[in-house]
Amino acid sequence: MVRLEKITAENFKECLNLKVAEEQKDFVSSNTLSLAKAYVFNDIVTPFAIYNDDIMVGFIMMRFTEEHNYYFIWQLMIDQKYQGKGYGKEAMKLAIEWMKKDERCHQILTTYKKGNQCAETLYTELGFENMEDFGDDEMDMVLRW
Repeated sequence: MVRLEKITAENFKECLNLKVAEEQKDFVSSNTLSLAKAYVFNDIVTPFAIYNDDIMVGFIMMRFTEEHNYYFIWQLMIDQKYQGKGYGKEAMKLAIEWMKKDERCHQILTTYKKGNQCAETLYTELGFENMEDFGDDEMDMVLRW
């Protein structure tokens, strides 16, 4: 069963060992960089480990933007050994459910690098819609309720 658990002193080293495939490294930040951001921005960022039963399979991190009252999915990655098993989609469903509990929030934003077909498919299947294309190498998406 897939579940989210906050990153703590007890599990952060395991999170640092999660890796994507070599050809995916341009699509996501390293977990080292993401956890550094979570430390620096700890008042607005929440990092979670993604577990399947007792095995850590991935990492997701959300940032709350208070001035506009929305969450931003800042990082989502599934370790290369566990990809293609639906863990990313199940983790996103749990994360969306967690963010929707915040009554201030009525939308979730995310971006993905153009060419990352897996991310595009995942977010579209979860109900995210494309936003304006600003002509850079990323695509912005939003989920509203």
